[in-house]
Amino acid sequence: MGDRAYVEIVCREADEPLFEALGFIKEFRHGLPASVVTLVDAEAPDGNSSELQALAEKGIVFRGWHDAGGAYDGACFASVGGKYDEVPRLNHSDLPCIEVHVDGTIDADQLLAACGYLKASEQAGEMLGFPGGTEPEGEAP
Repeated sequence: MGDRAYVEIVCREADEPLFEALGFIKEFRHGLPASVVTLVDAEAPDGNSSELQALAEKGIVFRGWHDAGGAYDGACFASVGGKYDEVPRLNHSDLPCIEVHVDGTIDADQLLAACGYLKASEQAGEMLGFPGGTEPEGEAP
């Protein structure tokens, strides 16, 4: 058995069977737009990262997050336009985490990745029907 992590996504209801085939189950959330669902996998192998990337390449729109596993940090991710953006995140936050080096500088590549993720997440949110691309308070990925 490999490393496992909790994963939560928001996607179109029409795409739900694609995620169920990976082991996700529906979780009820208040305030979602019509035809949008929240799905969870409490024990996703390696956070289902490669499987989610494959769905992204097929143009499936979704966004979400996964907890840290034994060999990787927690992350937030978004899929839009056939591209998968994933960045590290702190627990209990829907914002990217950017490394600060010992000398006080930030990791420029992580900053660029975080900017790309935030744009992709907002675009995915708009495509899923969230006003302004954001989910109701307490429901964000």
